[in-house]
Formats: sequence, structure tokens, C-alpha cells
Amino acid sequence: MKLQEKIAQVIPHLKPNKGEDVLQMTEDIYHYFSELDDFEVLRTEYVGEPSRMVVAACITTMQDPFFKIVVAHTWQNDLAFDNQWSEFEVTDQGTVFRFLTWEDEYICGEIWFERAKLETI
Repeated sequence: MKLQEKIAQVIPHLKPNKGEDVLQMTEDIYHYFSELDDFEVLRTEYVGEPSRMVVAACITTMQDPFFKIVVAHTWQNDLAFDNQWSEFEVTDQGTVFRFLTWEDEYICGEIWFERAKLETI
């Protein structure tokens, strides 16, 4: 199920968050992923589209299966509200983590990860 379908199915009665919570989410994504070894946050921004409110870009040298475990753990434990949904998609441009979280209003977005190789000396 894609993000737009999930929004339409699960929370059709909720409005997108346009307040402090969505701005805090951009800052929190930057903060929590910057603290992780093997991750570098390039940017986080508020886009404001109802199906793509927050977009972030990161570079990571972490390899699978740990990469997905660490990203999902950080999302679920540090960023998401009690109600949440997420998915990974591997594209030609990198791995995208799409997310949706809600209480009275919802926040959704994408974190794009460029998967870089760890340099060896």
C-alpha cells in the first residue's frame, strides 16, 4: 500500500498538521539521524503538501539488514506518534522511507537515503 492510499484509508477524517508539530518533526528528523553513526543528514525541509509534508535527505554507509532496522527503530521510538505507518522503497535514486503518523492531525513525508560504501584504507 502506498502512502496516499494509506492516508485515504486510515485517516480520511483528519487534517494535515500545519502547526508546530510538523516543524518540530523536521528538526527531530535532523537531530535523531545526525546522532547515529554512519548517517549524515544533508537537509530536512517542510514542503507542506498534504501527501508529502516533510522531506529529508541523508547519506548512510550502514548496510542491510542493519540499515532498515536502525531507521525503523529510530522512527518508531523517537519520532512517530502512537499511531504510525511506514514503508521502505528502493529506487534508482536511493532508498526512500515514507512515513505517516497521527493523533488529532497527521504528519507524513519522506526520508531519502543515499546508500554510500564505507571507505576502506
